[in-house]
Amino acid sequence: MPLHELLARFDGKLTAADRRLAEVLLAAPRETAFLSAGEVAQRAGVNAATAVRFARKLGYAGYPELRGLLRQELFGVSDAAGRMRERMRKLAGRSVLGAFVENEIANLARLPEQISDADLRAAARAVARAGQVCLYAVGHAAALASLLDSRLGRAGFRTRILSPVARDMAADLAQLRRHDVLVLFALNTLPPLMPKIVAEVRAAGAVCVLITDIPAPPLKPAPQIVLSAGRGPAGEPRSLAVPMTLCNALVLHLSRLDPRRTLSSLEKLDRVRRRLGETS
Repeated sequence: MPLHELLARFDGKLTAADRRLAEVLLAAPRETAFLSAGEVAQRAGVNAATAVRFARKLGYAGYPELRGLLRQELFGVSDAAGRMRERMRKLAGRSVLGAFVENEIANLARLPEQISDADLRAAARAVARAGQVCLYAVGHAAALASLLDSRLGRAGFRTRILSPVARDMAADLAQLRRHDVLVLFALNTLPPLMPKIVAEVRAAGAVCVLITDIPAPPLKPAPQIVLSAGRGPAGEPRSLAVPMTLCNALVLHLSRLDPRRTLSSLEKLDRVRRRLGETS
């Protein structure tokens, strides 16, 4: 049941503090869906315990369950099996390939409305002046880190993919210098380590670039540059086409900023390939 309908059932039973909490949640659901009970309570001018009691009054075991409702309203069913059931329901009687292609075209067409050339240019400029570019991703997003690592390496940049294991990652983060860049990927949810990673990067004077499908991701401290673009509505197949397009567009912006560097690196790569081809 949507939150506004649930609140309507409790009309007349909510305290003034409850109503302030409800107003905060309904005013900016894309942001509050990722905030803690304490953060929402602060915005409403109440304490965290009041937010927890509010969630329980609505029938939830605690605030995390209420936050889960908000996320489900935004992104649809949260478990993998549930998402697949929803997709199968929507595909009933339709061409799977046709529906998938139609969905991807619509997602890509919305991309320029969500991210401007100025956004990409800011990210490209940060990467262009970096001594090294690190990349961090978990789950399916790891494929995006691998793609960008390859593209940037071919264009002449020093890159490194961070280990998802905190102990191993620490050694790489400790080597970050001023103006280095860390590109982070977050799809559907923010990895638990990401706030700590961003804090370490910023403390080193380096730049964080976040590529995500989460609107207004609530990271504190916040990455300096956020490229946020949706991958389609709930229940539709969500591929990597949108963030992959962002990665390729970022590399093209880099080539435009410093064509000599990119072309020199690619020409060197071609020479090495020819030599290897001649001796193989």
